Amino acid sequence: MKLLSRKWATVFALPIVMLASAMPAHAETSKKDIQIASRAVAFMTSAPTGAVTAAVVYDPANPASKVDADAIVAAIGGGLKAGKATLSAKLVATDNLADMTGARVAFIADGTGAQHAAIFADASAQSILVISTDMSCVDAGNCIVGVASKPKVSIVVSKAARAAAGIDFKPAFLMMVKEK
Repeated sequence: MKLLSRKWATVFALPIVMLASAMPAHAETSKKDIQIASRAVAFMTSAPTGAVTAAVVYDPANPASKVDADAIVAAIGGGLKAGKATLSAKLVATDNLADMTGARVAFIADGTGAQHAAIFADASAQSILVISTDMSCVDAGNCIVGVASKPKVSIVVSKAARAAAGIDFKPAFLMMVKEK
């Protein structure tokens, strides 16, 4: 009986292990993620208006990070409405964070985990709203807003990160999101 149990455990466990190892640790940022994230911009108490630069920060040493950054740029397209602002994307490599100057928003591409603290240090000094689909960035206090559109829409705001960057949101927005 014990041998039969091990056999069935192997039969069921092997496909699950194979499937899990084939899945990426973090999926590419989707257009829906960016559309949801852009709504947070409109809820800032000092929301930007007009043409607004959105830095898209990626790690040039990580090809997957560049692919995700390109997906974010494509989702923003020629201009993404965010309340009274229209976002336009600007690629910024992690080895040249000074290029974030002038941006009001920064979308953090996947594959930048080792640089989250440095990205946030530069961005928060300029009061740039830092957004990511990597919730570990929000948990660590290195991103202000975390967004997930799958399996269901989830928006998380880091109290510590938004305080450090001097960014606040309208109370209506804070009632709709999860704050950590």
